[in-house]
Amino acid sequence: MDFHVISDSSCDISLEQEKAYEIGIVPYYVSFDGETYKKDRIEITAEEFHKEMQENPGVYPKTSMPTQVDIYEALLPYAKAGENVIYFNLTSKFSSSFQSANLAAEALTEEYPACKITVVDSMSATVQQGLLVTEAAKMAKAGMSYEEALSRIEEVKKTSRIFFTTADLSYLQKGGRVGKAMIQAATMLKIKPIIQLYEGELQAAGIVRSRKKSLQKFLEDAKKFLADKNINDYRICTGLGYDKEEHAAFHAQVVEEMKALGFEGEIESYQIGCTIGVHTGPSAIGIAVIKKYDA
Repeated sequence: MDFHVISDSSCDISLEQEKAYEIGIVPYYVSFDGETYKKDRIEITAEEFHKEMQENPGVYPKTSMPTQVDIYEALLPYAKAGENVIYFNLTSKFSSSFQSANLAAEALTEEYPACKITVVDSMSATVQQGLLVTEAAKMAKAGMSYEEALSRIEEVKKTSRIFFTTADLSYLQKGGRVGKAMIQAATMLKIKPIIQLYEGELQAAGIVRSRKKSLQKFLEDAKKFLADKNINDYRICTGLGYDKEEHAAFHAQVVEEMKALGFEGEIESYQIGCTIGVHTGPSAIGIAVIKKYDA
């Protein structure tokens, strides 16, 4: 391979994907008390994290980004070996970690000039970022050059979308993602928001009156997005927070409706992790799509 793929843990890929695609992961940190922080994926799993939130309503966990030293140390073995790295970062609209990652990369390439390191602003998060990261890993395994992959990654990431809803907007409000007035209105009117992550930012895509209608609405939005495209050029996945039973039923519905549109591939399933889970809460559920790099 001409390059290695590394990502921060906000990509939420499974451990099986991490191993199969040989993707390095740099963990975020998560805390429920504001004092004790655990490494995402290493000291706390996504399932444990969501279970803790579900069992302790009103407790709002916090995350802390990987430090410049964390990223430096993760990239150091590749730099010493003179190998190239493409590092994927959570959308820079959510975190200043993009700057830390670039500083670490600059320090390493100055110290070890034989290596090349590029930090990619994924302009995405969670399962959407996971699709992008695994597409890059496929490029590496296919023998694509470092320079060609960087160009293709910039094209592919523009094709991705994530559509989701959550039953409790208070997590988004605590994280500064939506205003207090919207929370109050949503609570009084008992409405459920439809949200997209597009061009690195959360964008409102509508409101409905019930959880069931919210799931159907963003599924329709995803289908509408794919309607004028060759659907088999895309990967499609669902993401869940805590409720596996609800997700299983919704996933089956997505499979049925996407097949009706002619989709022939597998509908993948991801667990939403700690980094984004602190903002969406345990009730988040969604769909992400991305165009395959070789489509």
